Amino acid sequence: MLRELLQSKEIQLAGVVRSTRVISPRYGFLRGALEQWRRSGLAYTAYLGCALLPRLPSAGLPVHATRDVNDAQGRAFIERLAPELLVTAFFNQRVGAWARGVNLHPSLLPALRGTDPVFRALARGERRLGVTLHRLAPELDAGDIIAQHEAPLVDGESVLGATVRLYALGARLLIESLQKINSGSPQPPSSDYASWPTPEEVAALRRRGVSLWRLRDLRARAA
Repeated sequence: MLRELLQSKEIQLAGVVRSTRVISPRYGFLRGALEQWRRSGLAYTAYLGCALLPRLPSAGLPVHATRDVNDAQGRAFIERLAPELLVTAFFNQRVGAWARGVNLHPSLLPALRGTDPVFRALARGERRLGVTLHRLAPELDAGDIIAQHEAPLVDGESVLGATVRLYALGARLLIESLQKINSGSPQPPSSDYASWPTPEEVAALRRRGVSLWRLRDLRARAA
């Protein structure tokens, strides 16, 4: 997604905030990884590591790494850059009401709110995937919908492969939607929210022959 935005002539990136949080801002990397292992098992924890492994192509932009974007340092970094719009994607932190922004979520909201919606979609056997551009709101993944794009599952696609593809599509959706960024349609109420998968859910997905990640996914991200 970041590569798509860097290549766009419609957007000028001011900087990047990278989340270093694992589960909780109180946890260091090791404790957070152990907690993720306890909640979701080794296979899923390793998958998250693969998803975060490649280095962000920041192209010399200012980068701030933080466990809490809402602390004094995080707010000062963003306020110093003075962006017209804050865009979050694959970001495991809730941004406070002080920031005006939008989020890219890899599902067709209001379906599949919560963490890892692509995993949830594939676990349900769904082939209708998509990405939503929506406004940030106090409730996670519940802000007004600005635009959506449907993208059916590709045969043999892994959870990571589908996630990467959807975020790249989301970047293009953001660029195409700049003129209506201040608009949006309220989402209907939905109870379709899920947290981290359990080891049993991960095992059930893998028994169905769906991979969490493949080596070609990492090669594609590094290209």
